[in-house]
Amino acid sequence: MNIEKLIKTREPYQERLFDSFLIENIKSYEELMDVYQNYKQNHPDKTVILTLDDLGQAEYTSGHACDYNSLLDTDGYDLSGLDEACYDEDNEHLGHLSTPSEYFIIRENFLKQTKDIDFKTVCKKGISNSEDDVIDLENINESPLAFLDQQVILKILPVEQPYEGLTGFPNGYFDADFSPFENYALSKHLFDTYNLELFGIGASFLVFIRNEPLKDNELKALIADLAKLYNTTESEFEKLADIIKNKNHLFLRYTE
Repeated sequence: MNIEKLIKTREPYQERLFDSFLIENIKSYEELMDVYQNYKQNHPDKTVILTLDDLGQAEYTSGHACDYNSLLDTDGYDLSGLDEACYDEDNEHLGHLSTPSEYFIIRENFLKQTKDIDFKTVCKKGISNSEDDVIDLENINESPLAFLDQQVILKILPVEQPYEGLTGFPNGYFDADFSPFENYALSKHLFDTYNLELFGIGASFLVFIRNEPLKDNELKALIADLAKLYNTTESEFEKLADIIKNKNHLFLRYTE
């Protein structure tokens, strides 16, 4: 496995607001988990998330999600006292976010739009759930490595709660998909209810982890929640329940 710190000039713009590391040549999902845990332990006051499937598409839609939802908009914020690199030679703000001192802007713009969205709202989205979709969930939860991109980016974000990690890599751009704010509400619900921490987000999937497998009553409640989320019956997820009952992770699809 190779790990390389990314330079601050890398696109998309939000990548300039926090430390990011490119991970390549991943030999196993467990190896990636070890890297995650190491960075998490070394940054106890921050949140660590990773990209997952189809990095290029995930970055493309994240950039559009930022633009469409005005997440990089500086209007109404006090821009004095930022890092010197934020200003031009006339001491005017550059007009885009470029340093960690400006991260609070994207975070606040994001969180403002989550206030009226909860898990019930997300369930009303009506996202489809075909037989192939169920099989994909079973397969990715059984064998995560097969679905990960060959390049994964680890992001260290200046937020406390794991679900707030989405403020650094907002995703959910197409109308039929969960929006960035619906993904946030879903992630918060899973954390508050099952102590499932957001671990990463890709072009189609979210993944959550916890220190130990779910208890039987928790697993039953989770499957009931997934049936509500995907507008189907609990029986659709019998095999998925068998797969995740002895695992510490949960992959979920957020796209149509």
